[in-house]
Amino acid sequence: MNDHSLLVAKIVVIVVLLVVTLIFCFLPYILNRWFKWTQREKSNAREFLAVLCLLNFGGGVLIATTFIHILPAVVGVVSALQKCEMLATTPFALPEMLMCTGFFLMYAIEEVMYFIVGRRQKRKQKAMQEALQVAMEQVTEPEEKVDLELGEQVEPEQPNWLRGLGIIVALSLHELFGGMSIGLEETVDTVWFMCAAIAVHKLVLAFCIGMEIMMAHTRWLVAVIYLIVFSIVTPIGVGIGIAITENTSANHPSIPAGILQGIACGTLLYVVYFEIVAKNHAGWRIFLCSLGGFLLMFGLQIAVVEAAGKSAYVCPSAKS
Repeated sequence: MNDHSLLVAKIVVIVVLLVVTLIFCFLPYILNRWFKWTQREKSNAREFLAVLCLLNFGGGVLIATTFIHILPAVVGVVSALQKCEMLATTPFALPEMLMCTGFFLMYAIEEVMYFIVGRRQKRKQKAMQEALQVAMEQVTEPEEKVDLELGEQVEPEQPNWLRGLGIIVALSLHELFGGMSIGLEETVDTVWFMCAAIAVHKLVLAFCIGMEIMMAHTRWLVAVIYLIVFSIVTPIGVGIGIAITENTSANHPSIPAGILQGIACGTLLYVVYFEIVAKNHAGWRIFLCSLGGFLLMFGLQIAVVEAAGKSAYVCPSAKS
C-alpha cells in the first residue's frame, strides 16, 4: 500500500511540474501585453530586481536541499551499500566524490557548449573580415573605404536561436538530474519535500528563461520548442528515477540510486554557485532572499522529521 502511495505521489508530481512549468515559461509572453518589455532596450531578464530576488530565494532553497537533504541521503545509501558489501570500501569519501563528479560534469557540459558557440562565432567573424578585406581592395573611393572599416569593427551577434539553445541544453541537463532526485526518493513525504525544493527554483527559472527568449526576439515556433523541452525534462527525470526505484526491493539500498543521487547533488551545487550566487554583489536584499530560501527548506526538513538516525536500509538476503 505504501509503495502504491509513493508511486501515485511521483506520478502526480510529474503532471503538476509539467503543467505549472509550462505556465511559468509562457507567462512572460502574456505579461508582455501589458508591460511591453520587448519594446524597451535589450536587457537580461535576470536584471529585474523582483526576478533576481526570486532567483536567489530559489538559490537558498537549493543550498539547503543540497547540503541538508540530498548529501546526507547519499551518505546513508553509500554507507548501507558498503555495510551490505554491495559496494567496496574506498580510501576516500565516496559520497562527496560523487557530488564533485556531478559538479564537474555540469561544468564540462557548459564549457563544451560555450566552445561550440565560440568557435562558430570565430568562423563567422573571420569570414566577414575576409569578405570586408576583399571589398576594400576593390573600392577606390576613400569615403567608401572608411565606411567599410567602420563596418569591420562591428562583431557579428550570436544568433537568437543559438543563444537560446545554449541556455536550454545546459539547464535542461541540470533539471533532468533534479527530476531524478525526486524519482529516487523512497517516502511520500520526501517526494513532496524534493518537489517543493525543485519547483521553487525551476518555476522562477522557467519565468526567467521565457523572458530571456522573448527579449532576444526568438522566432515563436523555436521559442515554443525550447520552452516545451525545458518543461518536460524534469518529469522525464522523475520517470527515470521511478524506473530505477521500481527495480529495487523496498528498504534495500540501490547502487544506481546512490550514484545518481550523488551526481544530482553535484549538479544542484553547480547551478547554485555558477548560476545564482556567483553573480555581482547585488546588496542585502538579495542576500536576505537567499537566506530566507535556506531557512524555509531547513524548517521543512525538520517538519518532515528527517533528522539523522539509524539507517532504515536492510541488506538483501543472500541466496544460497
